[in-house]
Amino acid sequence: MNLLNFLSDAIVLFFMWLFIRAAIHKLQTDNAEYYQQTFADYGFTQTKIASTLRYTLGFLELVIAVALIFDGSRTSASIVAALLLSAYLIGMTIQLIQGKRNISCGCSGPNSHLKVSWSLIIRNALLVPLVLTCTIPSAGFASSLWFAVLMTGAFLILTYSCVENLIANAQKISILRAH
Repeated sequence: MNLLNFLSDAIVLFFMWLFIRAAIHKLQTDNAEYYQQTFADYGFTQTKIASTLRYTLGFLELVIAVALIFDGSRTSASIVAALLLSAYLIGMTIQLIQGKRNISCGCSGPNSHLKVSWSLIIRNALLVPLVLTCTIPSAGFASSLWFAVLMTGAFLILTYSCVENLIANAQKISILRAH
């Protein structure tokens, strides 16, 4: 078993979680108003366009998550995921350049208090090459090692969640210091 194949499988599990989570947020009807406002903040003010974007992006994220499972579609899914993450990164960068710092990033649904920031841009800039490691084929190793892959994937998920919470807390502290 090659270590790169092992890590690639664990990273696939992480990105499956990330994209399924993002898709669920976008496809839930309870979140329609939140994403309507988020897309309006990004410049998509027409209701039909925002609604179409919400469903299209949610569906695309779901397709990426499922396609990462299969060796035959894994490389394509990784490339599409990198392009999508890059598009999100560019969208946030444009907002910051325009001085829009108090808008939701749309990353983690309506219960998240993450605002567009350079920290999120750096996070996405790190996620793009990480998702491209999923182009490395699955290890196809013995089932006894799948537990290690699952635990490594869980570690990545926990690390991502901690970083996201650190960014959110730093943003809250910054607001408190400003007052």
